[in-house]
Amino acid sequence: MSTTDKLVYMANQIAREFANQRPHEAVDATWDHLWHFWDPRMREMILAHLSAGGDGLAETARAAVAKLGEPVEPRPRTQATKFNRGGDPDEGRNSMSDAG
Repeated sequence: MSTTDKLVYMANQIAREFANQRPHEAVDATWDHLWHFWDPRMREMILAHLSAGGDGLAETARAAVAKLGEPVEPRPRTQATKFNRGGDPDEGRNSMSDAG
């Protein structure tokens, strides 16, 4: 399985979980998770995959990945991303990632 295949698998997994938990917010919750927990290189790779056709991305994952290309950061949608607040030095937290 290639790295891109793994990213597609993970994005679909995340999207499916949010679709089960909060169907009306699944795209934004998935986008929020990918933005706050995926390493920038992972985001770049999945965006490149989407630009090349996005083979294998489920509808919710595809919409969330498309939002990664927007020049705006999502507001935290889950307790995990509210806690993470990636690299907030005033809170003594470091940026967290799903990578590796």
